[in-house]
Amino acid sequence: MSEIIGIPLGWVMWLMYQITHNYAWSIILFTLVTKILLFPLSVKQQKSSAAMAAFQPKLEKLKKQYANNQQKLQEEQMKLYSEEGINPMASCLPLFIQFPILYGIFDVVYRPMTHILRIGKDAVAQAKIITEGIFTANGGAVPSYFTMRPEIYIVKEVQKNPAAFAEMNAQFPDFVDKVTNFSNKLFGIVDLGDIPTIHPEAWNAAAIILILIPIMSGIVQLGMTIYMQIRNKKMNPDAPSMAGMNLMLYFMPLFSVWIAFKYPAGIGFYWTMSSIFSFIQSIVLYHVYTPEYVASLVEKDKQKRKKKNRPNMMERYQQMMEEQMAQQNGGSNGRSASKAVTAKVSDDEDASPEVKISRSKQKEYEKMIIREARRKQAEKYGDEFIDDDED
Repeated sequence: MSEIIGIPLGWVMWLMYQITHNYAWSIILFTLVTKILLFPLSVKQQKSSAAMAAFQPKLEKLKKQYANNQQKLQEEQMKLYSEEGINPMASCLPLFIQFPILYGIFDVVYRPMTHILRIGKDAVAQAKIITEGIFTANGGAVPSYFTMRPEIYIVKEVQKNPAAFAEMNAQFPDFVDKVTNFSNKLFGIVDLGDIPTIHPEAWNAAAIILILIPIMSGIVQLGMTIYMQIRNKKMNPDAPSMAGMNLMLYFMPLFSVWIAFKYPAGIGFYWTMSSIFSFIQSIVLYHVYTPEYVASLVEKDKQKRKKKNRPNMMERYQQMMEEQMAQQNGGSNGRSASKAVTAKVSDDEDASPEVKISRSKQKEYEKMIIREARRKQAEKYGDEFIDDDED
């Protein structure tokens, strides 16, 4: 799956490298381009989040009103979402899209020879054999991660000892030159194929910067999380504290640090740059999409839907649920409808003697509901409706 996603991202990264001729700058430019492409979704997410914040007091009022009736609460919530034109899942879409991008980035970072240098599989396979020979020479061992990400190790060995790969020049004349000229270092000293560790072989500038990449990733994400919490509290001061959600928000920075220490530095560097751009974007959007502005936009959307007579997503969902219930009523010979009518009549009998109806009238009313449900079902699926009146 990562290779499938990595192929198109690899071409984008290759284009970025042709422009910058530096792997670190390619990641920065790639991150910026993806943020620009996803900006419309981010705007929609911010708009939805701000609308939800303004909408929250109404939701809390319903929760208090129907605290002892969960079914009624769900019905009223759906109705309120429909009336307000709010989709509660809209703010999650950019997050769902960003995870596949991150997944594809893993493949791009793992295979720089394939995606950035455009070296064929045959050349990579032969270089892999030579690299294994270098590792096992004089009783050495092949690194544990070599099978998973051989291209990173091949690049290191070619740049360290190009003469060991000279035999490939006959079949692949440009292989050694491409790999040795590959600019894969941050600030010219940090190999983005290296994995950060708190126990480096030597404490030098490269080791320090390498460790700072995961730390910076966590700090930037934590800063963005705190900022978003503060802004959301200002927008909706009466909102209840959501401990589970808050825990998840603070867990993500720690998770990013763990990921950045577990995988090559290119992954952590991308995550850090993505977080920085997201932080800047959030500051801009929070200043633009104030509660007052979002309220005006929501009202405009309502007026547009009324003019076009076009239902929103929640209204379509509610309509679909009603149709399914009608089908179930028709398919079950009206058992549910009968119960509902019986309950209604029973309630009416208890409430007022003037609304009592005879058993025959009740039966006739039930038949009418069943016939109507069957007729709608037949129309939907293009079947012929036969009113046999047998029930």
